[in-house]
Amino acid sequence: MKNKTKNTDKGIKAFHTVYVIGIVFAGMKLIEYLKWTFQLIRKWNLPEEPFFSKVNLTSINNQMSITAYLIFAICYIIVFGFIFLGLYQLNKTTKLFAEKITFQKEVGSAFKKAGKLFLAFAFGTLIIDIAVLAWTLGSSKVIDLLSTELIVFLILGYLMFFLADIFEEGITLKEENELTI
Repeated sequence: MKNKTKNTDKGIKAFHTVYVIGIVFAGMKLIEYLKWTFQLIRKWNLPEEPFFSKVNLTSINNQMSITAYLIFAICYIIVFGFIFLGLYQLNKTTKLFAEKITFQKEVGSAFKKAGKLFLAFAFGTLIIDIAVLAWTLGSSKVIDLLSTELIVFLILGYLMFFLADIFEEGITLKEENELTI
């Protein structure tokens, strides 16, 4: 029994390490987005760095206004915040596991919320990229907007829903087991 607890603690510590790394990398990317956006606002001219959409804007002859860039940038930053909220929900499940709260509604609920947030990020960035593409009348195909980041967060979002279902089934089995004499 002691070995099992030791392994669980190692898993929780490992997840916490991955969580901190995820927060740091997401934070660095968000700072990069904010820096670009503040440069745009301050100079009211496009910064040297390219816009962070997956749409290749350098090959587009149609010029997009600074205001449109600003609106799309703010939308990206808001949608990017869903990663932090999703990671927070995952960290919440880890804390519940550390407290030996496994098959409780809070665990399934936290996984489901994390899944919704990761999917909101994935679909949100895709929708914004499609809007940028439509706004600029670009010739890129929507399929070109599919990135590794998008696919990873789609998989992660649906994985969270899968885990939520497993834990909800576990709750049902636990309740049925407690009623059995």
